[in-house]
Amino acid sequence: MTTTGTTPPPGQPRWLYQAQDAQGRPTEGFVHAQTAEEAMQAIAALQQPPLTQVQLHTSGLYARAMTEMADDALGTLDVKALRQLARDQIEAQQNPGLWTTLRQLLRNNRTWLLVCAALVALAVWRQWSPWVQGILVLAMLAPLGVFAYMHQFQRTYQQMLHAHATGDLPRLEVLAQRLARAAERHAFLRQPAWDAAVRMAWFEARAEGVDAAILRLRIHPMRPADEGEFLARIYTLPLATGDHAGFTARLRELMAQRPGEPTLQLDLALGEARAGHTDEAQRLVDTLQPAMLPPHGQAFIDWVRGMIALRDPARAGEAASHLGKACEQFLGLVRKAPGAWPSLAVCTCDYALALAWSGRAEMGRTVFASVQPVARHHAEPERLALLERELRLRG
Repeated sequence: MTTTGTTPPPGQPRWLYQAQDAQGRPTEGFVHAQTAEEAMQAIAALQQPPLTQVQLHTSGLYARAMTEMADDALGTLDVKALRQLARDQIEAQQNPGLWTTLRQLLRNNRTWLLVCAALVALAVWRQWSPWVQGILVLAMLAPLGVFAYMHQFQRTYQQMLHAHATGDLPRLEVLAQRLARAAERHAFLRQPAWDAAVRMAWFEARAEGVDAAILRLRIHPMRPADEGEFLARIYTLPLATGDHAGFTARLRELMAQRPGEPTLQLDLALGEARAGHTDEAQRLVDTLQPAMLPPHGQAFIDWVRGMIALRDPARAGEAASHLGKACEQFLGLVRKAPGAWPSLAVCTCDYALALAWSGRAEMGRTVFASVQPVARHHAEPERLALLERELRLRG
């Protein structure tokens, strides 16, 4: 395990990584960098011989925001604490849920719990004052109280993601407001509250237009002060109305501010592929370095390759193969990260179209039916109409 020191370079966020050391043992840690390329260079310089099978677990779009959120919640961390945080975050990504979080709490507070338990036993044996015994019990339970208090915010955020995926606007609005009120008390909740506001804006863009939705976000109290951070969250809103030109224009503006960011390059490749600009999409995806992408990046690469093939109906079988792989990866991802449901739904619509065009309309209808409740809120209306028409005609 190798982690950077306690004093990071000014203004540089942390990047979480996982790798293998020279003995083949898994290791994880953080490096400080501005871009994914700089993060990979920093990891390569950590030790000799260098680590292998390096995988970044941080997206350049959220590295700064996630670093600030962790610092607000946990304060300044020393090297040992950063190592444990890296382990905990990797474990939480691989096995998310209440029991993982509770297990981490008990493990990280085991010394406190054991000392308090010993003092409680001593107090009972020596018949100390009931007040003393009660105080010791409360002290022992304090970490669990903190866990319960923090878990309510995590549960609210997960419920918000579900409401966004299913298009439950009244529920989404209530939960977004709840997160915003909590963020006024706790700085570490500003990022989840801002994320909820952006997800609300998706439906506002569909109903009232992109400009109106962006205007509301500009005056939102949780809006990041940095214009680049703001653009990093709103560039996808034109897709709510099927405006691919608006999407790619905003994305290229952001890429000019953040050159070499592979997550943005992959998003642009997908946007160009969906708009039918297959040569540009192919160029963009061919120059990507998958190791610089978060673990779910391969699903998007398969999605792009599938959309490039789908441009030619004669390659529908090839498209279905790529898109099927992408959907399978997204399906595994949504079990851990419900925020991926819209991506799964839209990709599945493309997969269903490829199946229809390759003579497997019945299978296409089946897979489309499995995501239709989500797809109708996140897929482009024109694309949905095309898919439904093709599935009907190919009966």
